[in-house]
Amino acid sequence: MRAKIKHADLGSSQLSWLCVQPMLISVRGKDVTAKTEVYHQLNEGQQALFLFYSYHNHTKSLAEFYWFSAYNIIEMKSWSGIRNGMRFFNQNEMVALLDNIERAIIDKNRIGDQWREVMPTDLEQDPNLYQSIEDLFNHYRTQAEEVIVSINNEILQHQEMYFEIEDEG
Repeated sequence: MRAKIKHADLGSSQLSWLCVQPMLISVRGKDVTAKTEVYHQLNEGQQALFLFYSYHNHTKSLAEFYWFSAYNIIEMKSWSGIRNGMRFFNQNEMVALLDNIERAIIDKNRIGDQWREVMPTDLEQDPNLYQSIEDLFNHYRTQAEEVIVSINNEILQHQEMYFEIEDEG
């Protein structure tokens, strides 16, 4: 299962997103089983993109970043997959950052073996948490831009794994 890409999009800064967009759109609003089914049809590189963008596309604001990080760690159990995807693309600095995000989420929200309910309003009620998450968020946004550039280059070197050129005739 490979995305169809227009020849003109080969130089796009959105190349990596275009390679996984059809798969993510196909499961939008569906249950975890449907998402897992599509995920398992993908090769390792596509799986890495699938998990990265399913997370990254939900990190536009500080509150979203906090809540969605916690959601992926606690509920979806997909955090290790996101981290492994970054390892696949040799993004060690992002792996370290993901470890720091996970540590912040665990420190705030896990009590023994139990998880407390994570709320976006946690940030408003805890100035230390706000500062910690804001620092991580700012670092993540910068790092994510660099990761995407690097992944785009990797995709161009291994096009056969990710996409085919769409006939424009």
